[in-house]
Amino acid sequence: SASRASSTVASSTPPTATVAGGAGSATLVAASPQPASYALVVGIERYRDLPSPTGARRDAEGFAQMLRRTLGLKDDHVRVALDDRATRTDIDKHLEWLKTEVPAGSRVYFYFSGHGAPDVASGSPYLLPFDGDPKTVERTGLGLAAVMKGLGETRAKEALAIVDACFSGAGGRSVLPAGARPLVRVKDAAPPARVALFSATGASEISGPAPGVAEGLFTRTLLEGLGGGKADADGDGQISLAELAGWVKPRVTREALKDQRAQTPTLTMGAGESADRFIVGYGYATK
Repeated sequence: SASRASSTVASSTPPTATVAGGAGSATLVAASPQPASYALVVGIERYRDLPSPTGARRDAEGFAQMLRRTLGLKDDHVRVALDDRATRTDIDKHLEWLKTEVPAGSRVYFYFSGHGAPDVASGSPYLLPFDGDPKTVERTGLGLAAVMKGLGETRAKEALAIVDACFSGAGGRSVLPAGARPLVRVKDAAPPARVALFSATGASEISGPAPGVAEGLFTRTLLEGLGGGKADADGDGQISLAELAGWVKPRVTREALKDQRAQTPTLTMGAGESADRFIVGYGYATK
């Protein structure tokens, strides 16, 4: 089950310091390092045969920066796959790296920004790699359920998958085969035990950019909450997954409505997992 960082860890760490620079428009602070955490970060803005999802590469770079600066992951524990270095084969190799290299009791982060697509027949959601094709998504895409199953097969104690894509085919960060109607009923992907999924949208919604900037609204807000420490609702120096979702969801929903778009970030926990007990970051400056 997901673990709660002990309060002694949070209280014994030095106060947070603002780190020079930031991830996109978010200012990053330094929390306690997580030397036993590993991450795979994928961002695809320039596809081989598909239109560009604006800001996807910058989102991934910002998330990787936050992992290193705020959460203190070691450089060699973070793999970043961008654009043409994020083919299906590339991503499969990186997922295999997590299975073979992550030691027991550690944590895994998986982040994806780019296009999603539904299987038109089944409604199953897929992530599209650089060389993905919505016409043959079963062969060229990465099933979201399969990715989460793979995370659950690592030796990690817990895994968090964060996906800034959508699967409706109605626009934004999603695509459909030519001629298909955007009326596909997309299935919700249920994570296995020890895995949590935080998605940019509900199943039938559209993920879009933040107002006035080339960044995904969901990722930018998440980086402000987690990387900037703003989601620490009770000021105890820790940010649980419940706190993070509670901070991100209303802000994304509100900003998306200004753009005449419904976008509701969705947190789904694996069986038996608790969003309150999953402490994403700790050692923030207490309020």
